[in-house]
Amino acid sequence: MIIDHLAKPFNDWVLARRGWDYQGPLAELERLQWEPTAVVEEWRVERLRKLLSHCESNVPFYRDAIREAGIDVGQVSTPADLAGLPIVDKMTLRADYTRFFAEQGGGGYEDWVTSGATGQPFAFRLDKASIGANTFAGLARGRRWWDADYGGREAMIWSGVRDVSSTLQGAFAARRRQLSWRLKNIQLFDIYNLDEDAVRKIYSTLSKFRPPVMRVISSGLYQFCSVLDALGLDGEALGVRVAIYTGEAFPPAQRAFVERVLGCKTVCEYGCGELGIIAFECPEGGLHLSHENMFFEYERDGRPAKAGETAELLITNLNGYVAPLVRYAVGDVVVPSDATCACGRTMPLIESVGGRSHDVIRTPSGSQIHALFFTHLFDELPVVHQFRIVQRSLDELHVELVSTDSIPDDAKSFIRTSIEKEMGAPSVTVVVEQISEIERNRGGKAAWIVSEIPPGDEA
Repeated sequence: MIIDHLAKPFNDWVLARRGWDYQGPLAELERLQWEPTAVVEEWRVERLRKLLSHCESNVPFYRDAIREAGIDVGQVSTPADLAGLPIVDKMTLRADYTRFFAEQGGGGYEDWVTSGATGQPFAFRLDKASIGANTFAGLARGRRWWDADYGGREAMIWSGVRDVSSTLQGAFAARRRQLSWRLKNIQLFDIYNLDEDAVRKIYSTLSKFRPPVMRVISSGLYQFCSVLDALGLDGEALGVRVAIYTGEAFPPAQRAFVERVLGCKTVCEYGCGELGIIAFECPEGGLHLSHENMFFEYERDGRPAKAGETAELLITNLNGYVAPLVRYAVGDVVVPSDATCACGRTMPLIESVGGRSHDVIRTPSGSQIHALFFTHLFDELPVVHQFRIVQRSLDELHVELVSTDSIPDDAKSFIRTSIEKEMGAPSVTVVVEQISEIERNRGGKAAWIVSEIPPGDEA
């Protein structure tokens, strides 16, 4: 097909036209990933100091914060040196985002609305250079590890495929987006429509298209494969070589199920709209951080976390000058690692991404159970492919389970008993039920921890 030869030049032309040139940053990322750690660290520290100097001179919020903390930006070299600066999150930005805008020295920018998995829409002001380096170069590098560069045949199951605004402008934007992606050699499918009829049509299209790559929001990938399996359709016949999942945590049972149905490897892409690609999984299984573009901190209970501990992730965007984000709490819990990867890349690793930092269940005693407890619990139950925990009140939890098989009563009993024990109160009611499907939010994602406890009633 002629589009196979034109898709990558068209993709690169579109990105360059938008000011998101990624090819220079990509070459730098691919060089640095093999450099000795000490060489890369020296380069990163120099960039961090340059960013902080810019913040001190041009950004009102950080000018005040740096002065109050008494930080000499020319001496900063480790995460500990940033500890005096405030942690920033979306609530901080909402209070007065204009104080984060650079008075000068920013360059071209765009405003991107993103909610991620938080359900809190926010219009971030992003440098075009940062979009090119963090998002498109970061993604291109990870994809190229799998011989899956831009322009090759690709299937995506995504949100934003169709207009949900019921306006002429929205309909036109959706149609233009579909056309642009098709010219990039991408077959785009609606994550909100994955019933049996829709999956049959997708299967028919992909059987002819035969994409080596799928890139899908995690729960959509599972749902697609679940319906394929129920219909008895041969997923391996689609010719998919690698399925990249993103946007949500993906429990091991779901990964194993998808790999069985499609007969291919699943690959983790971890990122967010405001920062770009944070980490990407390599063929050796290492989840590598994009440390050339970002400065990372791991915080647990107000202290730096150790390798192997669950921790909240704080990120400083080294390419963000228009509206800098320093010590930004992205809202995720990760497990940092001090291991090295067999692939030979010197990029640091995280063991896993465990969900949102606010994904917690509260107990009658006032303590909290993080979402990671539930992911570990269901790791022991491969028959459970997807789950959602809904807390109706402090003493009532509903556990919703999805599987292509009937979940045995003894597995449900194990789940119920384990959660009751963790809640630490015999009065807690835990209802465990198997359902057919978990609903998605407007971003196409399926929340797996839901609290219906009104604010102020947590204790």
